[in-house]
Amino acid sequence: MDYKQKRMIAIGETLKAYTDESRPGPWVVAYSGGKDSTIALDIVIRSLLQLKQYKPEALKRDVYLTTAQTHLDFVTDPLKQSELAKIEKLVIEKCLPIKTVEVAAPIEKSFMYLTIGRGYPLPKSRMNRWCTERLKIEPSQKEHKAISPTLTVTGVRLSESAERRNNIENRQVSEFFSNTEFMPIVNFTLDDVWSYLVREGMAWGDAEELGQLYKDATGECGLRQRKAGADEKTDDPCGARTGCIICPVVKIDKSSQEFAKHNPWLQPFVGLRNLMIDMYKDPRNKAGRMRDGTILEYGKGTFTVKARMRLYEAVRQAERENEEIAALYGVTPQKLIYSKELDDLIHKQWEEDLIECPWVEDAAEVGRFYEMKIKGLTNGYQVTWNHYYDTPSESNEPYANMMN
Repeated sequence: MDYKQKRMIAIGETLKAYTDESRPGPWVVAYSGGKDSTIALDIVIRSLLQLKQYKPEALKRDVYLTTAQTHLDFVTDPLKQSELAKIEKLVIEKCLPIKTVEVAAPIEKSFMYLTIGRGYPLPKSRMNRWCTERLKIEPSQKEHKAISPTLTVTGVRLSESAERRNNIENRQVSEFFSNTEFMPIVNFTLDDVWSYLVREGMAWGDAEELGQLYKDATGECGLRQRKAGADEKTDDPCGARTGCIICPVVKIDKSSQEFAKHNPWLQPFVGLRNLMIDMYKDPRNKAGRMRDGTILEYGKGTFTVKARMRLYEAVRQAERENEEIAALYGVTPQKLIYSKELDDLIHKQWEEDLIECPWVEDAAEVGRFYEMKIKGLTNGYQVTWNHYYDTPSESNEPYANMMN
């Protein structure tokens, strides 16, 4: 079955579900601006346009287009904002029952406040992505609870990965549905996705800019016909990760590195990401205690206030460099510390920490030797040489100089 047949089936399922009067209530379409959510949204909009033309009295159900603003997505977000403007224009022209809602976490849960302000550890893995929970999931769930949708339309696909397939199959009650979710492109492969974008575009315009975004993020894929192998891989160039420019979860952020080659004003943030990860790895930047005063071991615990201050200056420097380069290319500069309110909150948190929990101001001096907890030892500890005592290691010299 090729993408055209899958597309026709998806539109048919959308029309059937949308006009099902036994399940009244609004829909939510989760839109990130990436390729999969773009096609899922396009299928919904094309279905509504068909109803508008042939059965306008059936356009009774409101559809909420929700999208999350993280203030960290400098790759996809500019294009997403441009696409949202085109979608809004189409919605007004065709009088479609679609409302756009952009959600965002409060500044108290913003990434910059939690890391630089409060000294939170960086999210380290897919299993510990507290940033996704706070920046996307929680604000989206809050909005969805207020809307109380009958169904949420998502762009998930079985072929994305074995993990995604298991996740989808565990909640499916039929081919395209779970109890609360409609998955119109669940059977699309990566080939289907790009064939759709190449040949059909979207109801609100072509997909050239979206294709260019993926090409810039990989140096390989773009808006062109391609042939994947029999088994689609999650690291396929055409399926490259797009998201937060300083994401610390991926070990090597090839997508952002490649994207910055074509968009040089983002290069300062790529460098900042690496600096941030190095700083968090350095035990000298950990207080050795939790915020409540609980004593831990050397190199563990809350990121110190002094280290947070140094990281803050590094962020501001990256923003200044971004602004300078952006001016040369005639593009809009972007900021990680995006408002005065956020900036003030970060500084206020430092002041409060220095008064209320002064043990997080700086790492305790441990001298040339210290006890380090080691798994497998009978007593759990061994005396360890502090190789940071005399001079910083070569790998830490770039930002060690910045600290002085």
